Order: sequence, then C-alpha cells, then structure tokens
Amino acid sequence: MDVVHHVTHTASALRILEDGRISRGLIYDECSLNASRTTVVWLSPNQWYWGSRYGNVEFTFAFKDLVKGQKIYWVEAQKGYNPHACRFLITDQDVKHLPVLLYDASREAGPLRYAEGLWYWNYTYTGEFLFHDVLWLGDCQKMDFIKHHANYCAIGGCNDKGKEGDNAAGRVIAYVLSRQTAAIDKPLIVTDPKKALSAGVERGVARICLALGAVGKKLNGPLTSIADVDATLRAALLQYALDEPKAALETAGLISSSDLFYERLAHMINQHFGLKSAWLAG
Repeated sequence: MDVVHHVTHTASALRILEDGRISRGLIYDECSLNASRTTVVWLSPNQWYWGSRYGNVEFTFAFKDLVKGQKIYWVEAQKGYNPHACRFLITDQDVKHLPVLLYDASREAGPLRYAEGLWYWNYTYTGEFLFHDVLWLGDCQKMDFIKHHANYCAIGGCNDKGKEGDNAAGRVIAYVLSRQTAAIDKPLIVTDPKKALSAGVERGVARICLALGAVGKKLNGPLTSIADVDATLRAALLQYALDEPKAALETAGLISSSDLFYERLAHMINQHFGLKSAWLAG
C-alpha cells in the first residue's frame, strides 16, 4: 500500500484549493469517536469499481509520509458496511481520553501490516484512516477525477451521482486557471514518459470547451481584442467553476469566435502550467 486517497465533492474541492489544505472535520456517522468531538481528515487506500459515494475529486498522498513521526491507533471495525470497514486513527497527539488502542503494524495480525520497509493492506476490507491533522496540498502526489456512485452519496444527495468526473475536472481546472492558484499544479502534471499535463487536466479542458460553447464553432460575439477576450474568458471560467453554467455560457458567448477562444485558453494554460494542452493542440 503506497498511497491513500481523500475523495470529496467538487464544491469542497474548490474550498480545499482556496485554502491550500484539507482541513479536519467532525465525525458524523456511528463511529465510536463521534461523541468525543474529534476532528479528522478521512483517507482510504481503496478504489471503487462502482464509484465513490464521497464525490468525484480525488487527492492522493504517500502513506509512508503521512505516518512518519505519527502513532497508529485501532479505532473499530464497522460491520454495517459491505465489505466491513476497518478504522485507524493516525496522530502524534496524546489520545488517552479516546477509546482507541495503540496498534503496532509490525506485530499485530490485523489488516494493516508493516514489513521490511513496506506497508500492506488487506484489500478485502475497506480501509479508513482518520488523520488527526490538516493535510497540505504541497504533500499531495496526484489529483484525479473519479466516478461517483450512482445510488449512494455521503452528503445525502447531489447532482453528481453516477457521473464519471468530467464536469468536476472542468470546474476544478477552470478554477485553477481563473484564480491563478498554483497550490495543486504539481499533482496535475505527469513526468512519465515525459512531462505533460495529466489526463485529468485534459479531461477538464475538453469539458470547459464544451460547457462554454466553443465546441462546434458556436461562438459569435462582439469581442475581438486580446485584452477583452482574456478578461471575459477568465470571468466565464470562474462562473463555470462556481457552478453557474448558464451565466458562464452567456459570458463566453461574448467572444467573437471559437478559434479565438481556443487560442486564448491555450495561452492561459501554457502561461499557468508552462505546458501545452494536448487536447487543444489536437
């Protein structure tokens, strides 16, 4: 088990980008730590074929880095889930007041094991790690966009059920470009086999072009100057990121042509990441 993931919905992901960190939150389910008012960041090594009930946006971290200097505590096994969920608390704080047990992964015969410098997880169970600190985006290794479960949602219902994550990718990349935030740039770039924008970025670029009406050469507005187009494009991107698709479409419609839209979007991407978009180049 090399990595663990924090998955969330798009609106929460945008707040994370704004803050530059994943903040702790209270535990609201039937967890034994519920009454203690303990705040944590939820992480898991699992990937879900049918989609995650936590949202479309996935932040990935190296597990060995998270546990360095920390202690691991057994919390509980949640048997109401299928498969059962095994929960661990990761913290460097005094937790004598909490109903948890210190867990030695090199000796315990549980689902989490540490041997010869490697971490292992019994994947037949759901792994849930409750990290008792904030997670900084500077430590994030990868950001991706995954499928939301079609029937289950952790926040009680949303419009993303069953969706593959393309709209989430579009909104996140639109936010990064419009707000010019560099907090997540590194996890959005791949280096193997060569340095390039990640597949998630390219999915986002494609969805941006579709959502803002550029696909099919539909744009035919009055704006032609580079300065006006750039300002309008940035405004449309932010509207789209903040889930105002109709307003974003109307704003982008002021641009004189789809070709000019593509040209300025490509320039904006190259200026921000220092890399060209393969989708726009193709």
